[in-house]
Amino acid sequence: MKKLLKKLFGGLDFTWPRLIIFAVIMGIYTALVAMIAPDGSSFHDIAVTTEWWVLPAILIIVNTKSPLESALKTFVFFLISQPLVYLCQVPFNDMGWGLFGYYRYWFMVTFLTFPAAFVGWFIKKDKWYSALILSAMTALLVFTGVNYVIGLKDNFPNHLLSIIYCFGIIPVFIFGIFKEKKTRIISAIVAFLCLVANLGVYAMNKPFEMSSNSFIVENNITFVGEPYISSFISEGQGRAELVGSNPDYAVKMSGISGKNYYFEITDDENTYSFKYYYDKTSGSVVVEKVE
Repeated sequence: MKKLLKKLFGGLDFTWPRLIIFAVIMGIYTALVAMIAPDGSSFHDIAVTTEWWVLPAILIIVNTKSPLESALKTFVFFLISQPLVYLCQVPFNDMGWGLFGYYRYWFMVTFLTFPAAFVGWFIKKDKWYSALILSAMTALLVFTGVNYVIGLKDNFPNHLLSIIYCFGIIPVFIFGIFKEKKTRIISAIVAFLCLVANLGVYAMNKPFEMSSNSFIVENNITFVGEPYISSFISEGQGRAELVGSNPDYAVKMSGISGKNYYFEITDDENTYSFKYYYDKTSGSVVVEKVE
C-alpha cells in the first residue's frame, strides 16, 4: 500500500502527451457514463458533480515540478476533458448542440483550476499550510458526502458509491500526500471540523421535502405517489429530480433565491414554473405556481 501511495502521489510522470491522453480518456469515459448510467446513481455523478474530479486534479498537481506547471497542466486537463464530455454526447442526445448549455458551469470550473492548482501545488511542501490548502478539497468532499448521506434515505442505494468515495478518499490524500505526522494530524483535524460544521448547519437548517401522497400541479395534472423533490441543489448543474412520479414529466431546477427554490415541470406540451419553500408560520411546505 505504501508503495502504491508513493507511486500515485509523486511517482507518476505526467508528460504533456500523457496528460492529453489522460484528459481524452476521462472525457470519453464520462460521456459514456452520462449516456448509460441512470440519473442519480453514483456512476452518473461524475458527469454532473465535481467531487469525482478532485482525484485526477490532485494526482496532476502532486506529480508536477512547479506551481506554474501544476496550474497549466490541470487547466489543460479540464479544458480538454470537459468539452469532450458534451461533444461525445451531441450525436446521441435530443438536445443536440444545446447540450453545451450545461458546459457553462464546467467552463467556470475550468478557469478556476488554474489559480487553484497553482496554490494547490504547495501541498507538496508538507507544512502546516499544506494541510490548510488541502482542506479546500476535503471540505468539498465532506460537504458533498454529507449531502449524499442526507438524501440516501430517499434514494438508497443511489450515491452510495459516491459517499464511500467522498469520505474514503480523504485519508488516502492525507497519508498519500503528507509524510510529516504533524501535517497529517492538522489535515485530519480540519477534515473532522468540516464534517462537524456541515452536520451542524444541516441540523439548524434541516432540508424540507414534499412527502404527501399527491399534489395538484395544474387543474388537470396530478402527481400520484411520492412526488417529493430530491437532491434539489444538485452540485453545480442545478438539477432536481421528481421521485416516484410519472416519468412523462421532467423536472428541472431553475433557480434559488434565499430559502425559495424555483423549478419547472415539463410535459409534452407545456412548461409549468413553481416556487417551493418552507413556511415557518404554518410549519409546512408550500408549492406556488409562478405565472
